Amino acid sequence: MSDQLMRYYERELAYVRKSLDEFVNQFPEQAGTLRLNQSANEDPNISRLIDAMALLTAKTEKRIDEQFPELVQGLFSLLYPGYLQVSPSYTVLELEADPDKLSDIVFLPNGSPLTLPVKSGHECEFTTVSDLQILPLEITQVKAQAAPFNFITPSQLKHSDSVIQIELSALENMFSQIAFNDFNFYIRGFENNSASVIDLLLLQTEVISVFHGDQQKVIEVDRLVSRIADEDFQWLPKYASHFKGYDLLRDYFTYPDKSAFFSIKSLGRELSEFSTDKVTINFFVKQLPAEFLRLFDKSVFALNAVPSINLFETRGEPLNYDFSKLALPVVADVNAGEQLEIVSVESVSEVLPTGEIALSPVYESGYWHDDKSPQWQAKQYWNEQGKRHIDLSISYPYSQPSDSIVLSMMLKVCNGRTPCLVPAGTEADSLAAIDLPGVLKTLSAPTAPHYPDLDNRMNWRFIALLNSNFSSLLQADDPVKALQHALRLCCPQTLCPQADAIKNVEYQHLVSPMTIMQQTIFASGTEVTITLDDELIANQVAVFAHVLNHFYQQFCSFDRFIQLKIKRFGNSQSSIDFPKVHGSQVCL
Repeated sequence: MSDQLMRYYERELAYVRKSLDEFVNQFPEQAGTLRLNQSANEDPNISRLIDAMALLTAKTEKRIDEQFPELVQGLFSLLYPGYLQVSPSYTVLELEADPDKLSDIVFLPNGSPLTLPVKSGHECEFTTVSDLQILPLEITQVKAQAAPFNFITPSQLKHSDSVIQIELSALENMFSQIAFNDFNFYIRGFENNSASVIDLLLLQTEVISVFHGDQQKVIEVDRLVSRIADEDFQWLPKYASHFKGYDLLRDYFTYPDKSAFFSIKSLGRELSEFSTDKVTINFFVKQLPAEFLRLFDKSVFALNAVPSINLFETRGEPLNYDFSKLALPVVADVNAGEQLEIVSVESVSEVLPTGEIALSPVYESGYWHDDKSPQWQAKQYWNEQGKRHIDLSISYPYSQPSDSIVLSMMLKVCNGRTPCLVPAGTEADSLAAIDLPGVLKTLSAPTAPHYPDLDNRMNWRFIALLNSNFSSLLQADDPVKALQHALRLCCPQTLCPQADAIKNVEYQHLVSPMTIMQQTIFASGTEVTITLDDELIANQVAVFAHVLNHFYQQFCSFDRFIQLKIKRFGNSQSSIDFPKVHGSQVCL
């Protein structure tokens, strides 16, 4: 008997004994005949009967308790399928270009597969989670200097006392001959710590310019953005039932390095006006720490970098199901052993001589569904050895086949913790049907995967997920705790410093003028003011504020606006005020 079953048994036995005491008090004559609760003279047959009844009841109660998480998992699969999935390892890859091959723009699409070798002789398969536009450019020099500057400066410059300079070189053509739109780059930072550089660029950049010789173009500062909130830059799998605000938070908490991917929107428009093969991008910043001046070099920024996660699709081992068991274990690959871990079961089909017939998931059926057709349900659990398993159950409501059936499954899988053995600088083997002008190499070792908790707290997280909406945030008795709970709901770690950093939340309803498509209107909306403690999230205030701004925008209705203001607790620096966003703009 397991320890868990023993606890159920002891609880049931105590309840039965208590009930028998009440029976003895109410009916003493009958109890005396049965010799109940007479410790020395109790009938041994009665004792065995009581013990057996307690054991049977304990097993029944244990099974009911085990089925409740199955129900919650099914509801999760309907409301938010990705919530209980493994968040796989992540790494960023940089193309080491061959100048002789990179003469024009090469496009590597999102979802391109690649493999990384492991010392044990195995391979880990990764998938890119963003389009990569490989530009025939390279960073030749990066430096920072303090004022006074020995080059022409923009007239808009007022308060900046330092500049960060990135010198770009075209490999073959002039910049005027290279046609592209956004200029994307990755911030590696100092010793692979990018937080301070990210915070500096987002909060302290006053003016951006591109110059060569006497020619200069000024770039609006708001065109420099972190790609963390871009809708086409989501890393974890998307599902139609997902709320975009939670997807944004899950990506942010699971992969903090996502904020290091930056873009200067439509920079190609200005660069196309330079008939030269070299230009310098200037970031004029305020309050650049003196110790940073000597730290800037070519290793701080990277071009042609693409994020990838250890997630890919494969066909699982076929199952021969004879209906003698309630469920069968799902196996991705018998030969791979523990090298493959199942993230999710995407589809199940019955294999017939005439082809495959798709089965529908239990909780995704609507009122229009044929209630006589077979259905499937997947359940994940942790066994007593701490290993994660997924079982598959099949339901034939009316016409169950007399013989066994063969099932085929499409799975999303990962390599578990194996990618953590891949060192930085490992060369990747691209499986895409594209001739890359160089080799892709990892800039850092892949991160560890995050596994979902399948304990009793899952029930409360499901209730919190149902309750977390704009009304619950807005009308909560304690708006600080309401927002903190929404953040912790999406954080895979036990501790969430971003939630702890929230000191105050205020909502104010007002009517304000705003311009939409060159038309000035009066609109009602909500102004959200959040006070953050800088000390708890050092060098992450700008990114976190950016994430919160887009999170609240997802709650904005079509006829209202929302505006976020960030105050800094115990900090004399100015607040971060985001512009008003109308619901019609979000929809567009």
